[in-house]
Amino acid sequence: MDTHLFVSYGLAAMALYFLALLGIAHYRSKSATLNDYLVGGHASTWWLITVGMISDSISGVTYVSVPGSVSTEQYSYLQFVFGNFFGYWIIAFVLLPLYYRLNLVSIYTYLYQRFGIVSQKTGACFFIVSRLFASSARLYIAVLVLHQFFFLDQFSPIYSFAGALALIVLYTYKGGIKSLVWTEAFQSIFLLLGLGAIFFALWKALPEPLQTLSHPKITFWDPLAKNFFLKQFIGGMLITIAANGLDQNIMQMNLSCKNVKDAQKNMIAVSFVILLVSAFFIGLGALATEFAHLSNLTIPSPDHLLSTVTFQKFSPLVGILFLLGLTAATFSSASTVLPSLATSIEIDILPRNWQKRIPIRALHVTAAVLMFLVICGFYSMNTKSLIEVIFRLAGYTYGPLLGLFGIGVLTRQTIKEKWVPFAAALSILCTALMDQWSTRLFHGYQVGVELILINALLFAFFLLALTQPTKNFCRTS
Repeated sequence: MDTHLFVSYGLAAMALYFLALLGIAHYRSKSATLNDYLVGGHASTWWLITVGMISDSISGVTYVSVPGSVSTEQYSYLQFVFGNFFGYWIIAFVLLPLYYRLNLVSIYTYLYQRFGIVSQKTGACFFIVSRLFASSARLYIAVLVLHQFFFLDQFSPIYSFAGALALIVLYTYKGGIKSLVWTEAFQSIFLLLGLGAIFFALWKALPEPLQTLSHPKITFWDPLAKNFFLKQFIGGMLITIAANGLDQNIMQMNLSCKNVKDAQKNMIAVSFVILLVSAFFIGLGALATEFAHLSNLTIPSPDHLLSTVTFQKFSPLVGILFLLGLTAATFSSASTVLPSLATSIEIDILPRNWQKRIPIRALHVTAAVLMFLVICGFYSMNTKSLIEVIFRLAGYTYGPLLGLFGIGVLTRQTIKEKWVPFAAALSILCTALMDQWSTRLFHGYQVGVELILINALLFAFFLLALTQPTKNFCRTS
């Protein structure tokens, strides 16, 4: 098929996709109240949230970066996913009962009840920075792929970034969580369709696909290397706890369930679904890597593996399904963050006498503008594979949050709140120094995703060291 005709069909499919998305959002957001925007009126169906969390958890970065990582890291990413699995269970049986018992809208209100206002604002700031950068990175890489396919060098990708964020604002602005539960499920279906289409095409194209899938290693046992099993497993578990259980973005979806039992069902179901889908992505990467090798394809970077294979070697239908799957992963991951950022800014950051003066939907638009600015920063830096960048960033920003919640949930220790920001800054600085100099200081030891554990422990150590022992118990444990 002619390239221009293929692009035209792709644009038409994308237009229909977004019309359907806007239609669902409009229907679900009719007469949406503030409570609907924040927690969906506590009426969301748990299995629908599970379906929607597939696309939110996978993201556009996973869609293009994880398959590409197989060529250099083999199946080592699965070690991280095994840790994810257990992290979801800890969220289900430790954190969700706590949040529901306290009837929270923003989970950082727990820090206020447990320690005070400084802890609440510090925790919320770390969430906002973490999610702002992570979601912007995910949107950046996926929209860049879409831009290069549809528009090449006709105009700057900056316009595509702005257009993508404008579309996200359109279908999330009014309904918030109430409409997102349904739009996320819709997008997950297209993500899985795109994933299945490419996998099936590669399976048919390779002479011995089973042999290709069984070749690479899964577990790695060199304790000095970044891909050491225990590093990946523990890091994956802690990042899941922090990036899901201590993250307003994901928890706001869970808190929209009817009760804690439904929320727990969702988390347990998600743990199994993400494990299966991630394994599928790894298999897809193995097949695509082998196919590119046999076809003598030149791959610009690991992030371009799937797009290069799909567009150069397969039918237009597979290419369009790939684009729709990538679009679903991209927009799902980015769209859920806008209501959660707006909610956290409204409840946790703004002074209480300002909270009713600034409409939450104005904060929604503000969050989109901030994301656009961060994306422009990524574009100017011209970064390489972003999946490691995101995990690295999570280690720095989620570490103090994990440490603060850890002290709150696992101990009865009170703290001197004025030291919380100082302890966080000190732990991040020491973590960065260790990350930079670990190979020289510790005989070749390379810091991997366990960075988050190092950061959290350092934060807890510094904070408790600056806190006088006390026998007073907190109000909430």
